[in-house]
Amino acid sequence: MHQIPNAADSVDPLRRELSLGLAAALLGLPLTARGAPPPPLSLSLALIELMPWAATTADGGQAGILIDTAEALSALSGVGLQLRLLPYPRGAMLLARRQVDLMVALQADQLDQGAVRLAPLSMEDIVVVGRPGTTLRAMADLKGKVVGRLRNAEYATEFAASTDIIKYDTNSYRQSVQMLRVGRLDAVIFIRSALVFTLKSMQLTMAAVGQPLLIGRTPLTMYATAACAASSAGEAIRDACKTVYKRQTVKALAELLNTERGEAPAALSWRG
Repeated sequence: MHQIPNAADSVDPLRRELSLGLAAALLGLPLTARGAPPPPLSLSLALIELMPWAATTADGGQAGILIDTAEALSALSGVGLQLRLLPYPRGAMLLARRQVDLMVALQADQLDQGAVRLAPLSMEDIVVVGRPGTTLRAMADLKGKVVGRLRNAEYATEFAASTDIIKYDTNSYRQSVQMLRVGRLDAVIFIRSALVFTLKSMQLTMAAVGQPLLIGRTPLTMYATAACAASSAGEAIRDACKTVYKRQTVKALAELLNTERGEAPAALSWRG
C-alpha cells in the first residue's frame, strides 16, 4: 500500500467508480462537499496511498475505499478529517511522532508500539497466492519460499513471525503480481479485496495466479495517538468506527469497486 497509482492502477472505466460521498450516503448521512471548510473540531488522518484504498486522481481529487469511508466517519462523528495520503512507512512514522492524529492500517505490532488501537473498521481476509496453476494447502507450504509482501507490511501474526518464509518487499500490489508472473517470486501475500482489484486493474483473471490460500483475518484498524484517543474528538471517531464496522461499510465499498456490473451489492441499501 505504498506507491502512487498510475493510470493502469486506477479503476477500469467500464466498471462503476466510487462516487462522491458514497459511504456517507449509504448510511443515510448528509453529504458535505469535498473542499468545504472542515467542522470546528478537526483531526489529521493518514491513509495509505495505493488503490483500492486511496489515491490522488488525475484531476487532483481523491478516490478509493478509505476516502469514502473517511467521509462517512466525519459525517457520523461531526469531526473534520484532514486526509494525508502517504506511503505506509511515512504514515507510521508520522503517527509515532504524533505529527498526525489518526491512521488507518491493518493491525500490526509495529503500530501497536507507538499508537492506540481506536477501533476496527473491518475484518480483512489475508490470502497467499502462488504462481498460476499452483495450489497452496497450508502455511507450511511456504517454508523456504520467496513470498512478496508490500514493504513493511505484517498482514497476519503467523506470517509476520515466521522465520521459515523468505519475505521479499515490493512497492505496490501491481509489482507483486508482475514479479510473481515472471517467476521472481514463489508467492505473494494480499488482502483479498486488494488482490481482486489489482488483477482487474491489470485486466487479468484469477487464473493469472494460483488458488488463494486463506491464512487468517486481520482487522483494518483506526489507530490514534494517545492524546487523540483520550479527546472528545477521538471518542466521537471511535463511535463512528463502530457504526461503520457494524454496517460492514468497507466490505460493501470493496464489493462495489470490484463488481463487474453496474448495480451495487445489496449491502449498499442499508440506511440509518
